[in-house]
Amino acid sequence: MRPIRRSLRGVAGAAAVLLSTSLLAVVGPSAPASAAPTDAAFNNGTGALNVNYAGYMSKHDIVYNRPNTNPLHGLTVGNGRTGAMVWQQNGLSMQVSGVDLAQQSTYAAGIVNLFSNPQMDTGYTTYQQRLSLYDGTLTTKYDNNRTVTVMGSPNSEVMGIHVEDTRPGVSSVGLDLSLWDPNTVQNIADVPNLQTWRTVSTFADSAGVGLSRGQADPNNFGYTLAATVEGASYTSQVVNGTRVRLNITPTSSYTIWFTAASRINSPASTR
Repeated sequence: MRPIRRSLRGVAGAAAVLLSTSLLAVVGPSAPASAAPTDAAFNNGTGALNVNYAGYMSKHDIVYNRPNTNPLHGLTVGNGRTGAMVWQQNGLSMQVSGVDLAQQSTYAAGIVNLFSNPQMDTGYTTYQQRLSLYDGTLTTKYDNNRTVTVMGSPNSEVMGIHVEDTRPGVSSVGLDLSLWDPNTVQNIADVPNLQTWRTVSTFADSAGVGLSRGQADPNNFGYTLAATVEGASYTSQVVNGTRVRLNITPTSSYTIWFTAASRINSPASTR
């Protein structure tokens, strides 16, 4: 039996050598492949990389397939100066702020709330909210007859809410700007005049609605949160000392423009 085993081992060794030699012949070194001229990642004409930014960034969009009612999980959208964190509460709500409204960020600029009767987030089958990283928009769709797009106007303190709502029977639409109780604001940033940050002034006229804080700040901070409507008629209303409202006549398409404008950037204007 020993000679047979040795013979088998010899045959196996010879087969392994033959197999390895064959593999080397198949996968051994070869001439480098030449790249096609259209494959170049660098564009000599523009001096930049050829990157499909829209295709790449869309793979990282944040999508909710059911309404988010928790403000802590709200999706954020903005234009670099003014931004909003958006969630579903009494319609669509968002906390708005800006980069230089105050030395302290207590309460940010305020809350923007879009609501209707019946509400947009009722009587639907499909829902999707998408934060598009490439477009810089937040789009909320209910079925195929309601779309709300929150967007930022570049190089400004202005943002927009574009509404497409073709449902029959919508009896009213409203937009509220509001604040929490300003008397609870604490001096967390050692501001020289805390009272001006506890003081709110409001306006409601044919141009729109708004509320302001910090207008007497010695460091020239302070801001106005204001809104108006394009594409639909409306009336304006002061609800109370910390809430103003746009009563919008329902139509199938309109845009609400709002801003958190800082006084330090507009020294000649308080509105």
